[in-house]
Amino acid sequence: MNKYYPELDAVSDFVEVIPYPQCKSIANAIRICNDQDTDIVEKLRAVVLALL
Repeated sequence: MNKYYPELDAVSDFVEVIPYPQCKSIANAIRICNDQDTDIVEKLRAVVLALL
């Protein structure tokens, strides 16, 4: 798994522990969008799920 910005792992870990229901999907979207090997459709799906 190649990452654009390795520092975003720490950010997504921090966002995940915030006690708000939407934070888990936001942290997941950060991880998926940071992966260079994931295709654009999967990245868009993760962002849409985070917005809903």
